[in-house]
Amino acid sequence: MIILLYGEDTYRQKKKLGEIMEEHKQKHKSGLNLRYLEGKNVSFDDLRNEMLGISMFKEKKLVVVLDPLSNSKLKEDLLEKGDIFIPSDNILLLVEQSKILKADKLLKLIEKKGKIQEFELLTGVKLKNWVKKEIEEKGGDINETALEKLIEYVGSDLWRMENEILKLVNYSKNISEKSVELLVHPSHETNIFDTVDAIAVKNKRKAMDLIKNHIEKGESAIFILAMIASQIRNIISIKGGGPGQLGMHPFVFRKTTYQANNFNLEELKKIYARITQLDSEIKVGKIDQSIALDVLISEI
Repeated sequence: MIILLYGEDTYRQKKKLGEIMEEHKQKHKSGLNLRYLEGKNVSFDDLRNEMLGISMFKEKKLVVVLDPLSNSKLKEDLLEKGDIFIPSDNILLLVEQSKILKADKLLKLIEKKGKIQEFELLTGVKLKNWVKKEIEEKGGDINETALEKLIEYVGSDLWRMENEILKLVNYSKNISEKSVELLVHPSHETNIFDTVDAIAVKNKRKAMDLIKNHIEKGESAIFILAMIASQIRNIISIKGGGPGQLGMHPFVFRKTTYQANNFNLEELKKIYARITQLDSEIKVGKIDQSIALDVLISEI
């Protein structure tokens, strides 16, 4: 059997992986038939030996491969010869910590012959429900205004969200908007991601509303422009095959890689050039910084 877990939400993905591994350990007490392998270092022959070799104590094997798609040769071999694992009672568990395009051939193959679970970044009502449940499980309670503020500050990074929830619940079981403002530092990157998302789909109204939120928090227009420029530069780096991940937080890299799918390279370069031009005009007093943001969004 082949199982594929994939997606940008590595927090929930890791939880699911832990559940599968724990279930296997409970059923197969020896622990000798559980393997955990790094995809970049694994060959197809390695997998075949692990999956189809004789099992000790007549237990089912669980072979976990982390980020198999980072190994192009392994992916190619899985497409060509991976069918041999389908009828096996042993489990090949592929864990890909990134988004996979729906047209990907390996994804389609496993959809037909194995099991798949995608872990998209939570947003909207799904994110709200997840946060409320986590708070309740930790013995806390949160009102709607505080919940919206917490999500605005943290976004979809559940690794950080878990830490912030623990901090808030330890401070007070009844989480208020005031305690969120006191204890949680707003993530500029998360808000800028949302703004760039709005620019990508040419939703001018949403982009302007998000920029207004930044300004209401006391951020200068020139700072917001610089943050947008920085994220556009990150996307260009990944889109153009640059160093990309170097120096980026894993969450930032995953989000940036996802955003890169929504732009073409020429469009990105045009936006970045316009931001650079507006920045120069602000510095020489040719245009007011708040007007510069309006101009940028109106031209998308």
